[in-house]
Amino acid sequence: MAELIDLKPLEVRDLIESENVLLVDVREFSEYSARHIKGSLLLPMSVFDPDDFPGLKGAKVVLICALGRRSVAAGKQLLEVGVQLPLFNLEGGIKAWAEEGLPLVLAPEDYSI
Repeated sequence: MAELIDLKPLEVRDLIESENVLLVDVREFSEYSARHIKGSLLLPMSVFDPDDFPGLKGAKVVLICALGRRSVAAGKQLLEVGVQLPLFNLEGGIKAWAEEGLPLVLAPEDYSI
């Protein structure tokens, strides 16, 4: 039976470096555009539909949010509809990732021309 497994930021980094991983960020657009993990796919909780969830054969899915709560909720929804991909939650979210000094794509401070 599939389950949602919490991983600490350094464990997620190691997984990304060694496995086929789909990073799914469930924060809202404004949060994602401010800072996100390179290569992550944005699927905001406000429009999250587990029936439309993209799956990559053989991929491990890491769900990401700000603190780790919305990603747990998204994971539970995916498990309820029977998603069989290996599911992981970034424990502590983007906040914990940043606190570990791991790289983030940051928005420019000034969008003006």
